[in-house]
Amino acid sequence: MTLTGDLKSFSFADILQVLNSDRKSGVLIVEWKDMTVAYYVKDGEIVLARPVDKVFRVYVDRDFEKLLEKLRLNERAFAETIKKFLIPRLENRDGIFSFTKGFIRYPDNVPVYFPVEQIIMEAARKLTLEETERKISDELLVFEKSPDWDSKVQRTNISEKEKLILELVDGTNTVKDILEKSKVDKLTLYRTLYGLLSIGAIRRKKKKITRKPSISLDLLAKLIEKIKKL
Repeated sequence: MTLTGDLKSFSFADILQVLNSDRKSGVLIVEWKDMTVAYYVKDGEIVLARPVDKVFRVYVDRDFEKLLEKLRLNERAFAETIKKFLIPRLENRDGIFSFTKGFIRYPDNVPVYFPVEQIIMEAARKLTLEETERKISDELLVFEKSPDWDSKVQRTNISEKEKLILELVDGTNTVKDILEKSKVDKLTLYRTLYGLLSIGAIRRKKKKITRKPSISLDLLAKLIEKIKKL
């Protein structure tokens, strides 16, 4: 499977949401204007980032452990590569990406220094208002916490303002209500809701459909009997 696109259309928050929700493993390659970076993804988590001079070179190395030996990298360097080649680029939209699934072999235990939920929230903080409105399209939308929201939020580094917004997501408050009660600016609110949606901590509340009582089988049988006698 290959996932491709333009960062102007798909932000890192969107890309990582897809990879994380399906627990995908492979390599995400982003061709920026100034460099090309390969992001190694295991079970939806970015574990390593490294610049490459030619895209085809990424596909030469099919064993993750042998790649580390070749690059002379140890596990302690993983976090530094992400700090250097990913975090500062989350708001950069001048690039194209492609994700190729499954061609590289990972060992069972690969350390994760930056949980994907943390990266997604950081990417959401870089979005423009127009970008956030792709998911927050109406001030009258109502969101609720997902059943496992707490475990997902624990893997992030949300701020006090973001915690307040999360508290106000209760299944009854509309986006407009949260904006008024939290006293935060609209962009901060929309970015936070976008991020929380992307990590699966909250979800859109479905409207309850009121169904009219259906005709009982006994009554239906009586009506059919009456029709037969006509």
